Amino acid sequence: MYRIYDCLTTQHDIVLVLVAVLLGLGGIHTAFNLYARACIGRLRQRIAWLFLTGVVTGSAIWATHFIAMLAYDPIVPVGYDPVLTAVSLVIAIAATSVGFAIASFRGPHPVLSRVVGGLVVGLGISAMHFTGMSAMSVPGMISWHMDIVIAAILLGAVFGMISLWLAGSARTAREMLWGKTNLTIAVATMHFSAMGALIITPDPTMRVPAQLISSEYLSVGVAVIVTILIAIGFITAMVDRQLRAHVSNRMRILGDSAIEALVLTQDGRVIETNESFLRLVNAKQDEVNDSEFLSHWLTEVPQDFRSGSISYVETSLRTRDQVDVPVEVIRREIPADDFSDNTVIFGLRDLRERHAAEKHIRFLAEHDSLTQLLNRTTFNDRIAEAIIEADETGVPMTVMCLDLDHFKELNDSFGHIAGDHALRELGERLSKLNSDNITIARVGGDEFVILLHHQNRPDVALASANARAVAQDILDCIAIPIFINNNHRAKLSGSIGIAHYPSDGEDAESILFHADLAMYRVKQSGGNDTVFYSSEMDEEYRFKRQLSSNLRQAMENDTLEVHYQPQCHADSHEIMAFEALLRWNDPQMGNIPPSRFIPVAEETGLINQVGEWVLRKACQEAASWRKPLGIGVNLSAVQLQDLELPNIVRRIVEQSGLDPKRLELEVTETALIHNPARSMKILSEIKKLGVRIAMDDFGTGYSSLATLQNFPVDRIKIDQSFIAKLIGNDQAVAIVRAVINLSHDLNLSVIAEGVETDDQARFLTDNDCNEVQGYKYGYPRPINEYWHVVHPNSNDQDIAADLAKRANRVSGSEAR
Repeated sequence: MYRIYDCLTTQHDIVLVLVAVLLGLGGIHTAFNLYARACIGRLRQRIAWLFLTGVVTGSAIWATHFIAMLAYDPIVPVGYDPVLTAVSLVIAIAATSVGFAIASFRGPHPVLSRVVGGLVVGLGISAMHFTGMSAMSVPGMISWHMDIVIAAILLGAVFGMISLWLAGSARTAREMLWGKTNLTIAVATMHFSAMGALIITPDPTMRVPAQLISSEYLSVGVAVIVTILIAIGFITAMVDRQLRAHVSNRMRILGDSAIEALVLTQDGRVIETNESFLRLVNAKQDEVNDSEFLSHWLTEVPQDFRSGSISYVETSLRTRDQVDVPVEVIRREIPADDFSDNTVIFGLRDLRERHAAEKHIRFLAEHDSLTQLLNRTTFNDRIAEAIIEADETGVPMTVMCLDLDHFKELNDSFGHIAGDHALRELGERLSKLNSDNITIARVGGDEFVILLHHQNRPDVALASANARAVAQDILDCIAIPIFINNNHRAKLSGSIGIAHYPSDGEDAESILFHADLAMYRVKQSGGNDTVFYSSEMDEEYRFKRQLSSNLRQAMENDTLEVHYQPQCHADSHEIMAFEALLRWNDPQMGNIPPSRFIPVAEETGLINQVGEWVLRKACQEAASWRKPLGIGVNLSAVQLQDLELPNIVRRIVEQSGLDPKRLELEVTETALIHNPARSMKILSEIKKLGVRIAMDDFGTGYSSLATLQNFPVDRIKIDQSFIAKLIGNDQAVAIVRAVINLSHDLNLSVIAEGVETDDQARFLTDNDCNEVQGYKYGYPRPINEYWHVVHPNSNDQDIAADLAKRANRVSGSEAR
């Protein structure tokens, strides 16, 4: 080691040594730029680039050697054999060409190829060196320290292998820097170590041949050759790099103009990307280049996509921040050309927006848009799954039907916007009750269904207890007041019907139906409660359904009857009007009282048709009377909510020819306050027709004095429940007397209904109640039994003619 150091410091011109090293480094720098180009492209172009790489590299190494030789002072004259000098140049070019060619070989073991290629280059350096040394001629004997020679050869070989191993395919500046540095070290360490092994023993008797190349000529020749070769290589590499940069820039512009992210790879490693990809992975270009694209950036890729068997896949892209981004990836291969190697382009599209949109669409398909609860379709799927689970486990399953009480009044009073707001808030509250065992869905306007799983509760009694507890939680949730505006808060309640599977039904449809029946039972009882399904509800439902069907047929067949009960002056008992009362004697079910079939008609929606039928019959009948008595017709609460009612009344009055002043429509207090604003509007329009309005059953409803003040009422009817208690009940006496006095004070007529005894009649007369109605004055009967009243002074012939005319009118109506 000391000998090498002494040789370098005492026998070499340090300036020329530095020139040699710099010249070699410059040549090697150019050579690696050429080598990077030789690793890509088609075979013919690669061979050309590899040859040029070998020429530039070999020439640079050869020049470094001989300039370093010029820096060496052997103390004796030196000459160089031109043949061997030329041979050493050929050896340098050939060895480096072969070595770089092996290193660029695309085999299954690229690292081995690079190591072997580096070994060839390193040994070629040694071969060139000792061939060049043998070209040196001096007046003396040349000998070697063989241990140093062997070490020098090993150093050249080792650093040669390291240089091409670290350089790889020389695609990045880092790889080329490692390759350039280590190959320069290989040349320098091998040369100066070998020079330290050189021993020259002067011999004055020996002469240097005259035909040898002198040091001066050699220096000029080396400088000229090396400068030309390095310049050629540098210019060639620069032009090629500009061409490739131009193509790459065009591709980058094209990629950046597209929405998709683009990645170019060669041998699986990233060589170029566009800005979209860099933004997607939140990385810089140098952090992406030369990374293994499929294994580093894509987390899960099928083997068929890796091999190119398929060209499309949806997977996740792992960003630099370790965040997985859903992407779709398209693979396209571009064959090698004169400028590039086989290139695989991957086009990527960010799927986050699409996935979010698909998720939103699925949510909308499965959920109610207003309350965000599940919708009917999704609930049906859930209940089908729950039935299968119940069959497998033997644990019962429960379904609840929930309907909000008086929700229509909230809509009518504050508008549908307030109703939607209430439903939205209830949805938020109910959604908090959702769990693995509780599923709540909205299936209609104010209708909800609840699916309840009973884990480890195989007994129906335990399941019922659990269901009741959940139902109470729901009712408590509904009972919390809802803020409508600064002045109003709505307080709602709910009716819940409960049915168990399999005890209350064998399939989803029957379970839901039975829970719905139980819910309607709660509604009929006033709401705000919970009822379990029982079998008698089915019997009642079947009865109501049969009743509804028969009622519809009775209207179509005109088999309903209208009976008339007289309304009289209390003093003279003279009949001044009749009240039309509907009667139905069904062939199958017998005589059915109105109290039984009217509620069914209201539930089934038939009441509007029935009410219109009764009104038309009564008006037609009254219009045919010779004596213009009044006619009273009852209106259902459902009818009073129909905005078409004024038009219906007007049309019937006009078609029947009845004087509207003779018609009196009777409404109950409950019907009036059901929807005060709508009721007021409808009754006001009816009053404009000249029709009178009577408040029926006064005293049994809300009995609000504001009702009498606000609504266009002409007469008050005292309910028969108070008349029945007049004798012997001081409270009833006080109430009836107060109602009579109130009517007089408000300039309203008053009539007492349900009068049956002389004592009742006497009390009413004594207290100035001038109009009465009841069994004492006449039962509800067909109008024929009151013929003498409505057709006074008619003989038998007049009666027969009138009956024939009536029959013809009925048959004509049926024909129409």
